[in-house]
Amino acid sequence: MQKTSKPLAHIIIGFVGSGKTTFARKLEKETGAVRFTKDEWMVRVFGNTPPKDKFEEYDSKMTSLATEMALKCLKAGISVIIDEGFWVKEHREAIREKVNSVGAIPKLYYIEAPFETMKARTLRRTENPPVDSFTIDEESFNQYWRHFQPPDKDEEFKLISQEDLNQPLR
Repeated sequence: MQKTSKPLAHIIIGFVGSGKTTFARKLEKETGAVRFTKDEWMVRVFGNTPPKDKFEEYDSKMTSLATEMALKCLKAGISVIIDEGFWVKEHREAIREKVNSVGAIPKLYYIEAPFETMKARTLRRTENPPVDSFTIDEESFNQYWRHFQPPDKDEEFKLISQEDLNQPLR
């Protein structure tokens, strides 16, 4: 049986507490695409509080593994959701190129939320972390924020507002 359409890679951009994983789960439910949320994998392996001295190394390895598995699915004709955040423009460009190189279509979504909303959600979640989230204190949140680069207008993406998170996909 021959496939008539290319698989989609739904690529989720957003900062901590913006609603990325909420949106990724919604996409998963409504599209049937396979979801790759590397933070959930990290929590399964290391718990809610992974070792800070090794976090960057472990996060990099988990990101690489999730991307590799997502690309294998795409090559096999299976649509995926890559829920990673893609904080840096160069990372967004790189994933777009990788997806194109396996014959799939990249579709980027930017989950936009006010800074104070993201911070409040993150700190509230840290007080009583669910089984699939990290604990992130205020100092770390503020430090991470310095690394986040929202997508530029020249990047192709679909903007998802906080109101959109509660609506069915269109």
